[in-house]
Amino acid sequence: MPAAVTASGARAPTRELILDAVERLIAAKGVNGFTLRDVAEPLNVRVPAIYKHFRSRDDVLIEVSRRFITLLAAQFQPAPGADPVRALRRTLDNFVEFQLNHSAYVRLALVDFATPSGGMEFVKLAAGGSFRDNFSAGPLAAMHLRLRRLLRAGARSGQIRRVDATDFYRVVTAALLIRLVFPDDAQLLHRPPPAQARAIKRWLWGIASRYLALPQSARARAHGRQR
Repeated sequence: MPAAVTASGARAPTRELILDAVERLIAAKGVNGFTLRDVAEPLNVRVPAIYKHFRSRDDVLIEVSRRFITLLAAQFQPAPGADPVRALRRTLDNFVEFQLNHSAYVRLALVDFATPSGGMEFVKLAAGGSFRDNFSAGPLAAMHLRLRRLLRAGARSGQIRRVDATDFYRVVTAALLIRLVFPDDAQLLHRPPPAQARAIKRWLWGIASRYLALPQSARARAHGRQR
């Protein structure tokens, strides 16, 4: 099966082209809404050619999920020396961009949450363990550690209250996933225009900042120290 030519003129590996095609199909049709024939046709190959690279349809989905895990693991990286709260907001903006640029991963995450031990949990398989396991080990542990450090730095600066990083991650992840699929999933089918993407970022930061807000008494003390 010949490799196709990418926009840059380089010949892309066939395995990666298959995964690219699957991501597009998941975004458009959902995790269970496409067949391997749907993958093969736009690549101008037959289904048996896909089996040269993947054992099954589930195997393809696990590999797409590994892409997801790799990119998710890179989230919440603050700029060195930045104010901790500004750095946190910037990382949340990047988190929104990540989800908007990879809408297939939104659907994969939602399917994984919906099928505990009742079906194929692609993301958990790709991560090598449960979501809880990845707080301290596995490919997502470093991402969770960076988030904990960001939140601790913000609390030490007196700008936000101390919160559990897992609870914070629950809040922002759940809010963003629901925003992208409810009341419709149009934002998964087409990348929203820049103004709408900025609005989503402001919306998520609004939720995060209210969750992190200091109690009124603490705000008054902080204000008094600054005078």
